[in-house]
Amino acid sequence: MYAAGSIAAKKEYVVCLYVRLSIEDDDVSGSAFKTESGSITTQRALLHDYIKNRKEFEGCKVIEKCDDGFSGTHFDNRPQFTEMIELAKKGKINCIIVKDFSRFGRDYVELGNYLEQLFPFMGVRFISVNDNYDSAELADGTTGGLDVAFKNLIYDYYSREMSRKQRIAWQRMAEKGQYNSNCALYGYRKSEEDKHKLVIEPEEAAVVREIFNMKIAGTGTTLIAKALNDRGIPCPSELYRSRGNTRLWKNKGRKCYWTACKVENIIRDEKYTGTMVQLKTKLDAVGGKQVSRPKEEWVRVENTHEPIITYPQYIRAVSSLKQQKAKESKKMKNIYYCGCCGRALFNAHYGTIFCKQRSFKTGSDCSDIEINKHEADMAVLASVRKEAEIFLDRDKLSRQVIKRNSPLSVSDRINSTMRSIEAAQKSWIALYDKYADGKLEREFFLNEKKQYDADMEKLEEELAALRQAQEEEESEQEGSQRKADQAMAFLEEEELTEDMKDKLIEKVVVYPGNRIEIVWKFEGHSASGMTLVK
Repeated sequence: MYAAGSIAAKKEYVVCLYVRLSIEDDDVSGSAFKTESGSITTQRALLHDYIKNRKEFEGCKVIEKCDDGFSGTHFDNRPQFTEMIELAKKGKINCIIVKDFSRFGRDYVELGNYLEQLFPFMGVRFISVNDNYDSAELADGTTGGLDVAFKNLIYDYYSREMSRKQRIAWQRMAEKGQYNSNCALYGYRKSEEDKHKLVIEPEEAAVVREIFNMKIAGTGTTLIAKALNDRGIPCPSELYRSRGNTRLWKNKGRKCYWTACKVENIIRDEKYTGTMVQLKTKLDAVGGKQVSRPKEEWVRVENTHEPIITYPQYIRAVSSLKQQKAKESKKMKNIYYCGCCGRALFNAHYGTIFCKQRSFKTGSDCSDIEINKHEADMAVLASVRKEAEIFLDRDKLSRQVIKRNSPLSVSDRINSTMRSIEAAQKSWIALYDKYADGKLEREFFLNEKKQYDADMEKLEEELAALRQAQEEEESEQEGSQRKADQAMAFLEEEELTEDMKDKLIEKVVVYPGNRIEIVWKFEGHSASGMTLVK
């Protein structure tokens, strides 16, 4: 009677070695001559040693499949894994060898389906070296399904626990404003002193500035992409590939070019203003899909790195992008309404807007509602500019009043309170030394200690309140500065933009005699009226 091993030895094998790593390694991105992680190299060496030490694999054909940088909780998004399974289905390989079960996959249910159903059906032998698992030995009962299931459960728990810890780490890094990505943002490089800090890369930064300037000037994203391609400027993915990060891109082996989408991604990225914006997405479950977070959940930390463009430039470029999108979809927001019947006005092809109700009701006041749209837009734009100027004047005056009425800043008061605490602590140490030397009566010392404790509690409460006030003041100043920057951006616009409509204007009511009334979105402002000049 033959042993299972001797039967297997007579079979001619085509072996596929599968290796995988899910976490990006610094040693890859740090060298232009290294295209894989150290762990991948280690896995490959272990599997080749295993084959050399097994006689049944002598002279067999060996191929390799490597997914470097892909999570094990997914099976269908690993390109090399998918190719390997297709080869197995076509009968082109009949043995798969991995370092351990977790390299093949961390979803224990899906892994069990492969081991217990798919591979036996296709006649594929499966070996997990470190787990001492060999499907060819199952007939002898040397390994069993319960053992595999238990290990898979452990791997699944490990995957979930690692995912939880990773989310916590990413949250903390984001709150500190630390950059967390394998590749530096286009236009920057990672600092040599701190890999979580961005430093401007001059040549790339010049391209970023050019993209923003072209968009502000009204150039479409497709034309911007074409101009960059015509000049032979490499797009971000092509640039990263040239630096040895080939494993990061799905279109491996094909040259990449600038596209309208890539240009738009740069324009929409607020990080170019020096503000780190992270955690825009999250996994809906372990091994699940990335879903967008609500904007209020994004983590924003300002002044984390040197900006390539100003915030007003960013606002104007994004506004121009929205304008372009609105024109392409022909969904320009209509803000004009009839002052007689309240209906939205109709935008005629010959440049006027009027109320359609006049066609259905003879003698209606709506018959007098008709104005030139360009003139109306220019009048509304003039009002927007006026409101922006008023806001900037008020903001400047408010800052002057705060500065004049607060001779000591919150920061100065915090420093003063901390000095008082330090002085009190030194006095207490001196008092205690006297008591320890027997120079003070116990009753006197206890009374002084009681007073010291009360004073310290009061100072610590004051310090906590000041720090809270400092955080609120900084947050308020940041918000005020952001609004001021946006107001400056609106002052520089030469036409009424979709961004202005979205952020500032509820509607514009048109009355007979070309009189219009603007209803603003921001609080504490009444509608303003004006008369258009023909």
